Amino acid sequence: ISNWYMNQLHTNELRTKFISAGVLDLFGDVCAQLIERGHGGYPILSGLDKRRMFAMFADGIFVSAPLYHCMFEIYEKIIPTHSSSTSAANLRDPSAAKKRRLLAILAHVLLDNFLMAIVYLAVMMVTTGLIEGRHADIVYELKHDLIPALKVSWKVSMYFYVPLQLLSFHYLPHKLKVLAVNVLDLVWVAVLSFVTHRNRH
Repeated sequence: ISNWYMNQLHTNELRTKFISAGVLDLFGDVCAQLIERGHGGYPILSGLDKRRMFAMFADGIFVSAPLYHCMFEIYEKIIPTHSSSTSAANLRDPSAAKKRRLLAILAHVLLDNFLMAIVYLAVMMVTTGLIEGRHADIVYELKHDLIPALKVSWKVSMYFYVPLQLLSFHYLPHKLKVLAVNVLDLVWVAVLSFVTHRNRH
């Protein structure tokens, strides 16, 4: 599977990233819906909100993944984490080069989780609100639900997301960053979908 995925990344990078994001966002929302209603005596997948699932799927493919891809490219241009190991500076002081890389990775992760999270969450609320037909509620939700949702997001980031993202950014190749984020997003999306939708019922 890993070889197949890497081959898909090589031949169809953007399509592979976007579809992966859509599927994982869909699965994260299913988890959120199951948590919301509890298991009770219902069949596990009965009564799920299909329009909401489609909204999360569409957001992953057409909004979140493109945004992640663009932002990671920008992070890398502004604060590069990968430099030539044969550069003169790296050859003179390998330990300093390693420290610079770790600091760059930390900067990427902090920017992504505590600054760009505001953009990611606001865009997700707007996108899913539009697809779910809640046009009239979007402005109200941004005013009243964005900050509480951000607080939850930042807590999840501090205790779960940031440590795992640091590890994945450190050890995985640049092309796999979006996949790593999307896999970790199973928890993050489930939490944010729960927080975003809890006042929509």
